[in-house]
Amino acid sequence: MEIAVLQFVIGLLVFVRVTSLLVLAPGFGNKAVPPTVKIALGIFLAFVLSPVVSAAHPDVDLRLGSLVVMALKESAVGMAMGFASGLVFEGVRIAGDLMGFDLGLSLAQLYDPENGTSNNVVAQLLSMTALMVFFVLNGHHFILEALYVSYSAVPLGQFHASPALLEGIVTLTGMTLVVGVKLAAPVIVTSFLLNIGMAVLARVAPQINVFFVAVSLKTGAGMFVLMASVPMVVAVFRKLLLGFEDGMLTIVKAM
Repeated sequence: MEIAVLQFVIGLLVFVRVTSLLVLAPGFGNKAVPPTVKIALGIFLAFVLSPVVSAAHPDVDLRLGSLVVMALKESAVGMAMGFASGLVFEGVRIAGDLMGFDLGLSLAQLYDPENGTSNNVVAQLLSMTALMVFFVLNGHHFILEALYVSYSAVPLGQFHASPALLEGIVTLTGMTLVVGVKLAAPVIVTSFLLNIGMAVLARVAPQINVFFVAVSLKTGAGMFVLMASVPMVVAVFRKLLLGFEDGMLTIVKAM
């Protein structure tokens, strides 16, 4: 009877870590995915991982206070991993916002089912493209692999907020702005050069209404550059995603 209770408790703790990760992980944590599907996937993964975790952790303190503390630690581990894995997608959204602003599409909003908010059309396009690349590169397999590795790096109830962990999270968070600027660089540079050209034109031919010309020209040129740079954006995102995977593993080992 005691063995059965111990197995159930370990399975419950595994379920807490798994679901905390799934809620924030890209793809899995999409708000368009019904909560029942997330819970069912969490139960399935907990059922698969519980025997492995039980073999490595034969003894667990079954007192209520200790179990509550362990559950909070497991939730912190899962949320830290999910947060780290989704940071690169935040960089993509920043890039979309920057591009939309330069293209004059800031008011062209679409509902984002992943976050439950509204984004401009460029940010939504890049987010969907990034999510597609994520699944094409088997990013969801990496999430599951990182979950499995986390039990070797961070056993049940052994989570500690070390300085290395906080430094890793801050570093990855700071990289989101870098990612956004890198992906939006072609459109930003094009808009900057057009602004310089329009300024020169306004000085040379003041009779031309530069404002109305600039709006249409910036939108048209920006859309052309965006279409031409899509392959580059996909390649850069692929490289960044692989780099963020290494960063996520570093965070897991630092816990």
